[in-house]
Amino acid sequence: MITIEQAQQLIEKNQKVYSPTDKKRLVVPAYGFSGAVDAKRVDWLPPTYEAKEYDVKGFVFYNPKDDAKQVLKQQDGCFIMYDAPGLKAKVDEYIKKNPQTFESADGLTKFVEFLKQNAIDPNTGKADVYDTDIAFAENLIGAPSKDKLKPGMAFVGAKKKETVKAIFIEEGEVFQGAEGHPQTADKGGAYIVSDTAGLRLVQADVFKQAYALVSDPEHKSEVLKVATDKLKEQKEVIEDAKKNAAQQAMSDALKEYE
Repeated sequence: MITIEQAQQLIEKNQKVYSPTDKKRLVVPAYGFSGAVDAKRVDWLPPTYEAKEYDVKGFVFYNPKDDAKQVLKQQDGCFIMYDAPGLKAKVDEYIKKNPQTFESADGLTKFVEFLKQNAIDPNTGKADVYDTDIAFAENLIGAPSKDKLKPGMAFVGAKKKETVKAIFIEEGEVFQGAEGHPQTADKGGAYIVSDTAGLRLVQADVFKQAYALVSDPEHKSEVLKVATDKLKEQKEVIEDAKKNAAQQAMSDALKEYE
């Protein structure tokens, strides 16, 4: 298993930097419900952004994508998932038909079951639903003002262009993960991502949709080596050409002398 500490060391050594694409997220504020339970939550909190576990009142569920434990906070929790064609309309319709959804943990349980069947990413064939909070949601591009982020008021937004660092892990490798719930790299592998919110595992198919490589020191070294080798080859060609020209000139001179 790759621990949080090992992942941090590997990411710093790797130094590959990625930037978010314009892929949209669907956010559904869901705080204020009854029936919250005592739960342990792990966040990477400032100023050091080290993993810290703390007690919260919340709703526990598991991401259908990789069975990772999620703790939606009673105080300011939101559901978040990648948007897909027609998804917001389905969510809005469900909430309209079930207006009491966000009043209790039982209502949230039914909502998660609905999302498992309907929040399907067409590129992966699986639902990918996790928790976030109002502080994250209000900073998305396209988010309404904070006073309008009420339970059940779904919206679609995109992440700001904050760069992240990440490392790739092979299929079957296990990352310690947050909440004390290990995550396993799915078919095609996964990326362990580091940003100001901490560390998290993102399956490769989803990561490639959400992020694009912007800086790769290792690749730059390879490019520099190739460029250097080509320059060396060009110098050798020039030197050979000079030698050949000198020899030809001497040969021509000798012929004239004869």
